[in-house]
Amino acid sequence: MAQPLESLKGRVRAASSSPLVFALSLAAAALFVTVVKTGIGIHPEWHRLWDGTMHWQDISQSPLLAEGDASLRSNVVGSWLSGALGFSSAHRYLFFAFMLSAVAVVLPVLMAYRKDTTSRVKLAFIFVAGGSLAPIALTWIGGYDAISIIALTIAVMTRSVWISSLAWFILALNHSSVALFALIAWLPIAWLIWNRGGIIRFVASIGSVAAGALAMHAVTDAWGGSTDRFALFKALPYDAILHTYLTMLPFTVFSVLGIGWVVLADRNIRTSMIGRVLMVEALAISLVISLIAIDASRIAGLIVIAPIFAWVSHANIASASAERIWRRTWLVAVIVPVYLVWEGALLHPGWNHLEIVQRALDGQVIRGL
Repeated sequence: MAQPLESLKGRVRAASSSPLVFALSLAAAALFVTVVKTGIGIHPEWHRLWDGTMHWQDISQSPLLAEGDASLRSNVVGSWLSGALGFSSAHRYLFFAFMLSAVAVVLPVLMAYRKDTTSRVKLAFIFVAGGSLAPIALTWIGGYDAISIIALTIAVMTRSVWISSLAWFILALNHSSVALFALIAWLPIAWLIWNRGGIIRFVASIGSVAAGALAMHAVTDAWGGSTDRFALFKALPYDAILHTYLTMLPFTVFSVLGIGWVVLADRNIRTSMIGRVLMVEALAISLVISLIAIDASRIAGLIVIAPIFAWVSHANIASASAERIWRRTWLVAVIVPVYLVWEGALLHPGWNHLEIVQRALDGQVIRGL
């Protein structure tokens, strides 16, 4: 027993001594941990987006995306990409969707990699393993959230202004309302990080979001229109929305950051200017977004990616603080599950969808999951 234990300790020490190996190891661990905790779910409208893949060259010809309010017509970047790459059968579409969700989970950890320190990678791991990002990516596989997470992560974590601008454009093209709110949440943190030195990045990001939203609006109009999400929300009885909001508020607030709240509560973080702004923004997003979105912690969890991972990637974070947070928090982040709030219910797919996943991967179209 002693030899295997010493061997394991040696591997851990070796990984810690190489920031790249450590980042790769933590990224893989984040995916494993979150899949075990969260399980796997399939987006209830995945077959409509798959139909868009089969008509990717002209989405207006997709009969399933034209069903009902046609709101999914404005979320078809994944359908375009899947179709262009040849993932057009149901089996291939879902396989590609699984890969996108996996990338969405590991990407923030990998993009936090720096040659001279492992502190940022450790913080990114805590927010991924203990937050809402992974549950969002894994609960609605086959939907459009994985693309949004990937685009938003790149937009706020890359050091290249132009790659960031392209990512903001893709995000707005895929989900314009999330892009708008995420941009608003990102700008104060970005200003504290770069001040006037970030003016070009700020202007390019704002322009990219505007261009992406306008482009998708023009495209969907040409396809016959798409119902605005806020219009769908306003059709619901406000009394029921308010009751659900008040009843589920503690769960919603926790679910947005999960164990990430513990990170922001660290003494050195909460007493800094950027830490206070992060805390205020996270609370504001948690409290406000759930009043205007029935999928409360999903939308809020997507928006909060912008300020949190911009801070992880670019802010000046004391190594001593990061190490203290890591020692106190990593195990809790690994163990504690994060449930999402959707229409007044706690959502956690677990492993109940395995039969449905298998049937879908076998090429069977299942509606109304």
